[in-house]
Amino acid sequence: MTPRAGGTCGPRLVDAPDADALGDLWLAVTRAGGAVGFPPDAPEQDIRDKAAGTVADVRAGRAHMLALGDDGELDGVVFVVPGQGAVLGHRGTVVRLMVRPDLQGKGDGGALLEAAARLATTLGLEQLLLSARGGTGLPEFYRRQGWTQVGLFPGALRLGPDDLRDEYWFQKRLP
Repeated sequence: MTPRAGGTCGPRLVDAPDADALGDLWLAVTRAGGAVGFPPDAPEQDIRDKAAGTVADVRAGRAHMLALGDDGELDGVVFVVPGQGAVLGHRGTVVRLMVRPDLQGKGDGGALLEAAARLATTLGLEQLLLSARGGTGLPEFYRRQGWTQVGLFPGALRLGPDDLRDEYWFQKRLP
């Protein structure tokens, strides 16, 4: 792991995350307009419930969590969900890349994505998939990180009555 600003280490695997810390991060990213599964005005309890469910998935081994920061205050996270069964077992999905809004733009998102690819390789996965919300800088961010756009679903995401966004699909083949 490489040192980060402030002297902490890079992404680390977390087996038993703290649901409150994850909920705090998820809420901050959502309120700042982050594309992490909720519109910016989503009810806080909905976000915290989803964080608790995600923690349960990590603890049960259905998802793997990489984190920046300490257990009580997360600076960033990303999750790798391995595919299941003979047809999908060779690939995984990267979900919910989140970095605290005040730390964005400093390379932490890229570091988390690189760590996710390394983890996926150790899990024996051959490729990763992820999706990104249109109307944000995310599609370009993923392209700069070496991901290949493999699809576009126009109007797939509804953030409000008059706010439909495209969903971009990306793939990364692993060595």
